[in-house]
Amino acid sequence: MPKTCVIGETDPFIARLLRRFAEESGLHAVRAQVGQDVLELARQVRPEVVILEAELPGEMRGWEAVQALRADQDLCKIPVIVCSWLQEAEARRLVGDSPGYLQKPELHYDDFVKALRQVGVKVGHRLVSHEGVGDDDPLD
Repeated sequence: MPKTCVIGETDPFIARLLRRFAEESGLHAVRAQVGQDVLELARQVRPEVVILEAELPGEMRGWEAVQALRADQDLCKIPVIVCSWLQEAEARRLVGDSPGYLQKPELHYDDFVKALRQVGVKVGHRLVSHEGVGDDDPLD
């Protein structure tokens, strides 16, 4: 069974792109669209990593989900990569010190792998190569 990552992202295109990058890195991706769902999925699948937007909407925002992950004894060791439209320094002020960061909208596979490695997730060589991600490529 492949290692899993939870992707907390509301934008369908970015979610598909992150999923594609995850799969190319050998990770199975599951998606949440609100902060509480990130926590629930993390409890269910015990992912290798959580990737989420700092501004994730809902009663529990993205940065609050990060704080909740860190406060939960069972989930606190799961590394988090923040994906945000905010500049890195501003996003880090919201979520605290998270070693992984991806800047929207310029998401590239090499930056994705670098962020995974920064948080200690081991990835293999790129498994497939895709030029683009179409709207007909569902995440769930």
